[in-house]
Amino acid sequence: MKFLLMNRNKRVAAIDYDTELNVITRIYELYNLDYAPLSIQNAVNNRAESELRVLNNWFKGRGIPSWRKDLEKMLDKLGVESTDELLNKAYALSLSDQYWIKEFDSPVEWKDINFFDNDFNYEGYLQVSLSSSEEGSTERPDLHSPNNTTDGMLQKGWIIEDGKRVLVKGSYEASREEPINEWLASEFCRRMGFEYCPYRIDISGGRLVSKCDLFVASDEEIITANDIFASEKKRGNISDIQHYINILEKHSVPNARENTENMILLDGVLMNTDRHLRNFGVIRNVETLQWVRTAPIFDTGEAMNCGQLTKDIHFSDGKGKLFSNTSKSFSSYLSVISDLSRFDTTALEGLVEEYRSVLLKYQPYTESSLERIEKLARGLSVRLTYLNNEVRKSVQKNQRPSVRDKLETLQAQKKADTSEKTVTTVKKSDVVQE
Repeated sequence: MKFLLMNRNKRVAAIDYDTELNVITRIYELYNLDYAPLSIQNAVNNRAESELRVLNNWFKGRGIPSWRKDLEKMLDKLGVESTDELLNKAYALSLSDQYWIKEFDSPVEWKDINFFDNDFNYEGYLQVSLSSSEEGSTERPDLHSPNNTTDGMLQKGWIIEDGKRVLVKGSYEASREEPINEWLASEFCRRMGFEYCPYRIDISGGRLVSKCDLFVASDEEIITANDIFASEKKRGNISDIQHYINILEKHSVPNARENTENMILLDGVLMNTDRHLRNFGVIRNVETLQWVRTAPIFDTGEAMNCGQLTKDIHFSDGKGKLFSNTSKSFSSYLSVISDLSRFDTTALEGLVEEYRSVLLKYQPYTESSLERIEKLARGLSVRLTYLNNEVRKSVQKNQRPSVRDKLETLQAQKKADTSEKTVTTVKKSDVVQE
């Protein structure tokens, strides 16, 4: 069946979409490539890539992933056989961008169906999304929902609170500490003055969850680091981080290096193991096509050893993901930051005590032992001490004169001495003349 891929009100492509197999079988025409997803632009620019294959991968990637926790139970309650089936239930709309599909001759307009401006039913879908049990309401949730296009392994769902779109996330690990880690990362960022998405802890259906407000406006989209990184060929003599920052700076993204390094510092200190290339990037205005800002720091739940048994918790070091390096030692994260001396770590005083109190407050929901709570609190103290020491070293290094500074000082001194000798000689000459 012939469909249109739209970006808000602009036609992007005419496609053939098989509604039974839920795949795009043909691209009839590309109308406005500049308004297409960056991954499609990358495929067009790279003749070795199949545009149809990339478009299908992008479209399928909009849906709930196959590794979502308790996925089979959720699908059964929703009355569908696969997550692909959900993509055509609400025009493939998302709250992360402005793309959608409709039948080629359909008069439907974006303003009438988008979820940024139009409310949606979410109670039943949220209950199904967060529940791990077989039990639940026999009534099928409303599938006209942005919850058909939520990414990631965590159980989650969009709701509406006071007119705002709010993402509710559960947990994946047995420790159930991800919501607390999201709060911790937010508090760290708030104190340090980073650009971040604020998370708060709440209880939903007797479960510990985190909540965050939508940070994409109705004329914006998230472009992931994965697509940004692939948009230009990396020269062999520069690092992944420099390649990424170069692209952002080419598009005049404000504070590109500073914000990227802030995220790296946070991940290194809190030992976040899941900073993959799809949970950071930039925000693009889909009308002007301007890359307006880096995406705020978000999705830091897989931190603080939350996937470890209590006996295996340690904070001396570990492995995380940093661009193409999926096993990078946390002890090496801070070394990629250009100037650690710009960070004021005194703002983090008292954070350990606050973290401990939050762990104790939600202990009835995490069921963490007191031993685990103390290990986590001590661990945060270890990580902050490590950060303090590295920042102090950087400050001392910057205060210490460099070899070049010393040479310049010596040259200036020699010049001053020469000038002084010249003046003395002149004065003696004046005396003789008299």
